[in-house]
Amino acid sequence: MKRLFVAVVTTLLLALAGCTGDSAASAPTSAPSSAPPAPAAPATASPSASSSPAVPVSECLSGSYRLIRFVGVEERGTYGTGEGGDVTVTFNNGSYLLRGAGKEPIKLTLAGQTARLLVNGTISGNYQLQDDRASFTVGRSTGNATFSVGKVKKSVPMSEVGNVLAPDGDAGLSCANNALIVTLHDIRLEFGKI
Repeated sequence: MKRLFVAVVTTLLLALAGCTGDSAASAPTSAPSSAPPAPAAPATASPSASSSPAVPVSECLSGSYRLIRFVGVEERGTYGTGEGGDVTVTFNNGSYLLRGAGKEPIKLTLAGQTARLLVNGTISGNYQLQDDRASFTVGRSTGNATFSVGKVKKSVPMSEVGNVLAPDGDAGLSCANNALIVTLHDIRLEFGKI
């Protein structure tokens, strides 16, 4: 069981570290996997920017949202998804604060394996908006996150999970009344307005 936990956490951390491409801890862009790609969750479980009238992106980057799901896109799609949890983000005049309350874990599916990620901390950052795109910069992080596979747990600093959960780098944005989708190079973050 410990060997499985180490393999899943290592795969996740490699996928997470490689997601921004700008990180000093970047991993190779692909890792071999004998497991089939993890299926994406049904589209009905995520916010949909196309189901209601589009809203100017400048109006969406205001207020608080709950992280509904994150999905690897392009090459990272085989690494899995994360859904649920108690992670929120608040946008306010060019800055954001991502916060995990540490009470409800994100359910992860990675290369056919399941795990949980309990986020208990914050990540702050800034953004500059240009049309339907934004340039995000991660700032300070506090707290930690705990990966759980079965009964085995491993705690990591928020800065390590920030590579996935916190927007960093250039991103495409789309939004509707209650949804915001942030698409970075190889990860898509789906938020619902709270």
